[in-house]
Amino acid sequence: MDQEKKQSKCNIHPTFNNNLLIFEENNIHTKNCSVCAKQITENFNKIIEHDEFIHADQNHIFSSFPPLEDKNIYNTIKSLQIKKDSSNQEKFIEKINNYFISLKKEINQKIDNLQNQVKSKLLQIQNSIENQGDIYNELYKKIKQKNFSEYKAIINKINLKTSKEIQEKISGLIDQIDFFEKSQKDIIDNVEFEKSKFYQGSQNLQIQRLQNKHIQINQSVVNYGVSYANFILDPDQKYIFRVKLQTHSMPDAFLIVGIIQEEDKDNKQLYDEICYNETGNNMTIKKVIKGNNVYERQKINMDEEIEMRIHLASKTIKVANYPNYENVAELENKQLILENKQYRLAVELFFTPHKIIILLYQQSMYLIKKCEFHLIKTTK
Repeated sequence: MDQEKKQSKCNIHPTFNNNLLIFEENNIHTKNCSVCAKQITENFNKIIEHDEFIHADQNHIFSSFPPLEDKNIYNTIKSLQIKKDSSNQEKFIEKINNYFISLKKEINQKIDNLQNQVKSKLLQIQNSIENQGDIYNELYKKIKQKNFSEYKAIINKINLKTSKEIQEKISGLIDQIDFFEKSQKDIIDNVEFEKSKFYQGSQNLQIQRLQNKHIQINQSVVNYGVSYANFILDPDQKYIFRVKLQTHSMPDAFLIVGIIQEEDKDNKQLYDEICYNETGNNMTIKKVIKGNNVYERQKINMDEEIEMRIHLASKTIKVANYPNYENVAELENKQLILENKQYRLAVELFFTPHKIIILLYQQSMYLIKKCEFHLIKTTK
């Protein structure tokens, strides 16, 4: 990929990129490859990826930063951040409640005022009739003498059509009050896949962006290789991830997709995490809820598309064959998704003739609109 090409190569190990920073007590080592990093330190907590360091905002917490080697300190900071987010949520809920209380109060007040005005006008009309009793009595006698159709025509002139139209408009406006908007967008353009820094043959993976914007990942040597997405999954968002699994001349379809814990992404294989495995072995997303097993197992030439749906907050992960969705499976043990852990989407390959192609990556959720909480003031 373009970003990968721009990175400098290690002078000692020219096949590896200098993309790591190493923090020691009295020194910071810049532009290190993964091999050099292992020689300098065996402590992964002292290693931070260059891009993560450059692009981190002021709220980002580096889990692998020397002062945070003490997990108690790290957990305390995370806890404070969660409390801050919770406090903001409570303030927002309070603001919404106050908005509706004020809205109901103003609407009820206007309805009461209008009702009193109508009553007052009816009383005025009634008094006027009583004051001019003879004239209206004569008119009443004439109305009684008319036939039914003429009488009905007079009554029909008194209607509430305009009032009903206004009522419907008000009801429609209330229905439009919404502080959230549902969005769904394909973010494949913004997604990159990175190589696991230390696990087995991950640095031998070949990752490239195709002309149709799809991301193709394959292994250049026969060895385990893990690659993960360049961002952490938001537990509250729902993700749709669609991939193509291809094999050629090798029947053992060791093609794995799933999620990997943030702290394990550079030193563990996806095979041991929450995953779907095309071989059908050692996978956790295997509880069939529709049709049969999704995987095709020992297929020499395979060109299969599967869709994975992820929602961490509800501990839900499902896979299905695409586009027919005839076979659907879900995570068998939801307790495997831990609430206090962060996850990334990941893939794993082993054989060189195999490919994983990322076709689609979408996220959808209800977003809080940027709206002001005030009532419309009417002019008199």
